[in-house]
Amino acid sequence: MMRRPSLSLKLILAMLVPSLIAFVAFGLLTRQAAARAVEAELGRRLQTVAQLTARQISDESVALLQPGDEDSRTHRNLKRRLGDIRETAALARIYVFALDHTARVDTGTAAIGERLYRLDGSRSELAQIFAGPGPVPSRAAASVLFHGHDGKLYKSGFAPIPSELGAVRFAVGVDGSAALYADLIGMQRTLLGIGAIAALLLTGLAVLLGRRVSEPLRRLSEGAQVVGKGVLDRPVPLALRSGHDEVAVLAQTLETMREGLLARDERMQMMLAGIAHEVRNPLGGMELFAGLLREELQPPSGPSPLPMDLEQARGYVGRIERELQHLQKVVADFLLYARRPPPERQAVDLRALLHEVKESALGAAGGSVQVEVTAVGPCPSVFADPQQLRRAIDNLAQNAVQACLGRPSGQVTLSIESSSPDKLRIVVADNGPGIPDEALPKIWTPFFTTRAQGTGLGLPFVREIISDHQGQITVETGPHGTQFVIELPGSP
Repeated sequence: MMRRPSLSLKLILAMLVPSLIAFVAFGLLTRQAAARAVEAELGRRLQTVAQLTARQISDESVALLQPGDEDSRTHRNLKRRLGDIRETAALARIYVFALDHTARVDTGTAAIGERLYRLDGSRSELAQIFAGPGPVPSRAAASVLFHGHDGKLYKSGFAPIPSELGAVRFAVGVDGSAALYADLIGMQRTLLGIGAIAALLLTGLAVLLGRRVSEPLRRLSEGAQVVGKGVLDRPVPLALRSGHDEVAVLAQTLETMREGLLARDERMQMMLAGIAHEVRNPLGGMELFAGLLREELQPPSGPSPLPMDLEQARGYVGRIERELQHLQKVVADFLLYARRPPPERQAVDLRALLHEVKESALGAAGGSVQVEVTAVGPCPSVFADPQQLRRAIDNLAQNAVQACLGRPSGQVTLSIESSSPDKLRIVVADNGPGIPDEALPKIWTPFFTTRAQGTGLGLPFVREIISDHQGQITVETGPHGTQFVIELPGSP
C-alpha cells in the first residue's frame, strides 16, 4: 500500500510550491516587461537618429548614384557623412536604400545596387516608410530584434528621405546594437540567484512552520489514540491547550471530550457497582427466605413429623415479594437515571403541580407529617417538562417527609417565590434534624445514601433535571431543618 505524505510534507509543499511559482512568474514577467521597455526605447532612439540623418541627405544626390559609382565624389561625401553620424551616435551601421531594397550608400560593405535581403523581414515597417499616411518628415519605423553576423542582437530604425517629387524613393536605415540586453541577461542571473536564496529561505521557513504545526497535531493524534484505547486518566498536555489558535482549540476540545468520557466511565463504573450492591442484598434475602420456605415444604419424615406452619411460610413468601418489589424499584430507578429523555417543555402551572406533590407526600407521610403549599405574590407559570419537574419536586418532598417521620410535629412546606420578573424559586423545607455535616458534601454523588433501602440516585437525578431546565438547586441545612431551593427561569 502506497504511503501517504505526512502533514509536515504537505505543509512544506503548500507553502513552498506556490511561493516558488509566484517568484518565477514574477521574474519572468519582470524580465519580459524590462525587455519590452528596452526594445521600445532603443527603437525610438534609432528612429530619431534615422529621421535626423534623412534630413541631411538630398534625394537628388542619391538618385544620381548608379552601380559602379563607389569612387564618385557624391558617393564618397555621402558615405563620409554617414560615417561621422555613425561614430557620433555610436551606431553599428547606417545605410541608404531604395524602394526595391537595394543599397545606395552603406557604411558597411554593401555596394551600390546590391540587394539587402535582411530588409525583407521588415516589409510591413518599410511599407509605412515609403507609402504610409502623413507627412514624410514624421514617418519612422523600427524593425524587430535580429541577430547579426557576429551573433549579437541588433535593431534597425528607418526614416524616408524627403523628395521634391512627392513620392518617397529612398530611405535611411540605422542599425544599433542591443547591448542593453546583456544587462537584462545579467539581471536575469541576479534574479535567479535571488530566487535560489529565497527558495532556500522559504524551504527553511516552511520546514520550521511545518514542524511547529505538525508536531502539536502529532501529539494530539497520539493523545486521541490513547483516548481511543480507553486510557482516560492521562490529560492532554497543558502546553498544547494554551493559546487561542486552532491547535489549542482542538486540544481543549480533545481534553473536554476526555473529561466527559472519563466522567461517563466513572459514572458507569459507579452505576455498575451500585447495581451490584443494590441487587445483591435483595437476592441474598430472597435466597435466605426461599431456603427457609423449602425446608417448610419438605415432606414429613420420621416417627413423629411436625405439621407445616402455614403462617410462617406465608411470611417467607411475603418477604420474598417485598424484596422483589424493592429489586424492581432499584432496576426502574437505574434505568430512569441512565436513560432519562430530554425535557419536553410547556407552560406549567406551579400551584397545581405543587398540590399534586402535596397529595403524594401526604400519602407517604401516613398522617404523621403535615404538608403545606404556600405562594408569595403572584404565581407565574414556568416553561418546563411537567413530568420531570414533578418527579424532581416529589423526590425532594418525599425526602423531607422521611426526615420528619418520628418527630412530634413534623412539617413540610412547599412554597413558590418570584425572586425577579424572569426568575422564580421553589422551596422545599422541613423541620427535620438536618443533614449531617459529614454527609452534606456527598448528597449530590450518585449512589450515595444513608438509608438502608435507598439507591442514592434521587438527589443526583433532581439536580440533572434542574440543570436541563437551565436552573440551579442549592441546599441549606441545620439542626432545625433543611430546605432545598430551586431557581428556574420564568415562562417566555
